[in-house]
Amino acid sequence: MKALADKVKLVLEEMQALYLQDSRPWIIGLSGGKDSTCITQLVYNLLLSLPPEKRKKHVYVLSADVMVESPHADYRRKHICELIEKQVEIDKIPFSVETLRPLLTDTFWVNLIGRGYPSPNRWFRWCTDRMKIRPMNRFVYSQIKENGEVIMVLGIRKSESINRKRAIERYEISGSKLSQHSEIKGALVYAPISEWDDIEDVRAYLRSTPSPWGDDNNKFLDDYYSRGESDTEFIIDKESQSAGATRMGCWTCTVVPRDHSLEWYIKEGQTWLQPLVDYRNWIHEIRDGPNYREEARKGEKKKKIYADILGKEFTGLERYGHKVYGPFTMQTRHEMLERLLMLPKNNPELKYELDSLEYALITPEEIQAIVQLWIYEGDSIQEIRDLFSRCEMDAPYISNLFLEKDAEVVLNDICSLHEIPTDVIHKMVIAENDRSHLARRYGVYNKLENILENYVLEEMLQEAKK
Repeated sequence: MKALADKVKLVLEEMQALYLQDSRPWIIGLSGGKDSTCITQLVYNLLLSLPPEKRKKHVYVLSADVMVESPHADYRRKHICELIEKQVEIDKIPFSVETLRPLLTDTFWVNLIGRGYPSPNRWFRWCTDRMKIRPMNRFVYSQIKENGEVIMVLGIRKSESINRKRAIERYEISGSKLSQHSEIKGALVYAPISEWDDIEDVRAYLRSTPSPWGDDNNKFLDDYYSRGESDTEFIIDKESQSAGATRMGCWTCTVVPRDHSLEWYIKEGQTWLQPLVDYRNWIHEIRDGPNYREEARKGEKKKKIYADILGKEFTGLERYGHKVYGPFTMQTRHEMLERLLMLPKNNPELKYELDSLEYALITPEEIQAIVQLWIYEGDSIQEIRDLFSRCEMDAPYISNLFLEKDAEVVLNDICSLHEIPTDVIHKMVIAENDRSHLARRYGVYNKLENILENYVLEEMLQEAKK
């Protein structure tokens, strides 16, 4: 078995030959874990070793901000990116960091609380594609459009698992160090350390090689993996699997049974994290509770309402002998948002620590988007107002959604004069002013039609119950 120094030398020689071969830009996915950090350091050191005139090819480092990363992981990701950016300015190399975020329509809270998607699990892991793969794909496609082809440099190893080995070998290009990307035409994959057969090789390299950007010689990573934690991955396609039960990733992750990483921090004395663990456990527990979910999926909602109006029994979809429920009920979504907004208010220590890390549990834009989606589904404006009143929250969170008091008085008078339901007209005004593109059909007439249809169906249902 080759010594680590020999392995590193071979990788750098191979990397240099590939770098100088053409002008195709390189893209690195930096998750902050050991493998991606190892690759980023190797590439950075390669560029430093080349004379300035040979540094022709640009290297992009992609950092995924999924917006629900655990506070520690989010802080470390931002910290490393800042260190790299500062060092690049000093070293004058063609190396840049690009922070990727999901679109507003794809964020965790907009889909969980806004649309009512059930909490992700192994069989319905809707979060990975929206929050990690799509942002990366958008950037890669933009580079392919500009350059024709790109090379994605990834810290993946065949020894990680049998599935990983098969996935790497399945797309290998004969006689080349490159592989085809499993989904993106024009993207090639280069895995410099794919043949490193021991996880200790990666850890030893990080211990022995000072970080070019001065990240305390990677002491954090060494301490982290000494606890037996698994890696946090930069996922590049739908075949990739999320990390295991011991992981540093999204604090909201309900794919794993427990978040051992946050629990470890709490055991070490950081008890301010306990409210996050409790919230995460709650959205995990209620996922399949029939009291928290609609009886029908969104595509079957009308059928159920018509069945209720006609006094007939509604039979929804079944899978493997079990009833398939719809999204979370509006009441559950209200409770989710209220609990989330109240976490910092009810836990001063949590608020203090989050503020010190410059970490937001949810953004104002997401809150506005959630309310917008609720309104399109027929939610009550008054109930939404009551929710924010209980949370003692006003502008800037929802000020652009609701009318000013004077305008509302005029609207009430007009609706009263013509015997028109004020709530419906108010919702239509909100739809007219919406520029978020949150609805599946963007046309304003479709949005207005949906609001009217929801109102008519609800009125018919209430009349049938009398």
